[in-house]
Amino acid sequence: MKKFSNRIVTTDRTPIFFGSDSLSFIDGFVRELHPRSTFLLVDHNTRKHCLPLLLENSKSLKNAHIIEIEGGEAAKSLENAEKIWNRLLISGAERNSLLINLGGGVISDLGGFVAAGFKRGISYINIPTSLMGQADAAIGGKTAVNLGHLKNQIGSFYAAKSVFICSGFLKTLPLAHLRSGLAEIIKTTLISDATIWHKLLKHPVTLLLREPIETGPWHHLIAGTVKYKNSIVMQDYRERKIRKVLNFGHTIGHALEGYSQSKSAHPLMHGDAVAAGIICAAFLSHQKAGLPMADLEAITKYITAGFPYYPVDAMDVPALMELMIHDKKNNNGVLLFTLISKPGYPLINQTINKEDILEAFAYYNSCQAGSEQMSGSDNQ
Repeated sequence: MKKFSNRIVTTDRTPIFFGSDSLSFIDGFVRELHPRSTFLLVDHNTRKHCLPLLLENSKSLKNAHIIEIEGGEAAKSLENAEKIWNRLLISGAERNSLLINLGGGVISDLGGFVAAGFKRGISYINIPTSLMGQADAAIGGKTAVNLGHLKNQIGSFYAAKSVFICSGFLKTLPLAHLRSGLAEIIKTTLISDATIWHKLLKHPVTLLLREPIETGPWHHLIAGTVKYKNSIVMQDYRERKIRKVLNFGHTIGHALEGYSQSKSAHPLMHGDAVAAGIICAAFLSHQKAGLPMADLEAITKYITAGFPYYPVDAMDVPALMELMIHDKKNNNGVLLFTLISKPGYPLINQTINKEDILEAFAYYNSCQAGSEQMSGSDNQ
């Protein structure tokens, strides 16, 4: 394989290209794959706002077959996967064809799943266009679709041939989507590096979201998150042990996200749900793993000041518990959480019971005085 100078990380599975000029390397990389045909998976927004930038930087993709789907979490379904498989089949895709996923976390997850299943596996490339995709979803080879309101229940580990991360796409995002992606960056700093976490504390969410993508701290935050996640994936690709650290805040976060989809016309964005999950996980970390009160208070204050509040009523807890029981990380019906003993020191496979969850939700609700309640308009 030819050496590309702009790789942020080189791995046995997936080279990652990072930077404002990363798209300039696509044509050379695609040529080395020698695909018989190339397909571009997009949604309405990425076709309108992101595809022009991609095609400005690529001659080889101008003749690619475009497959467009509806956006949003609801698109991550077996029904949509079947529609895309049929489109590939009708368009003459073969086992040596290439699928390029241009979009956020939904497109990366769904497109990777489609690639893994079509003719027992075709090559794919992720070009994440959201902060959530760039910081998390497009990296690591997890592919999945949802099963009803249960997140990522059907999927596989299937590595992309490459990931291209370009900050230029982030200029097209509404602030709510930047905020959603920021939750994954917060999670990563809390499990990986106390120094970076304390630096992040100096940049409140509301101010950080106004920083220019090119000149603000975004470049270093995204690069650090990508490097850390990739280092974990290289150690534990199939999530047997250490990769579970990446689930900090996600057991409750996924439950809140799925529950809101069944209750609201404007459900929680993934990152907003994860932010709430981080507060709950931090509380449980204080109760169960010795996280100092000062750290719990700092995490709570930082997140409540920057993310909307989604109230959790006691009557909601049974349904939320049912969703948590189906979390893929659990074993024999026992809830297993990732907690932290202090920033930068994660602990996996921590047993949590229903009473603990009730206390965590009570803490989450109690610390939200004055916070903005999640509304449909905020989530658009």
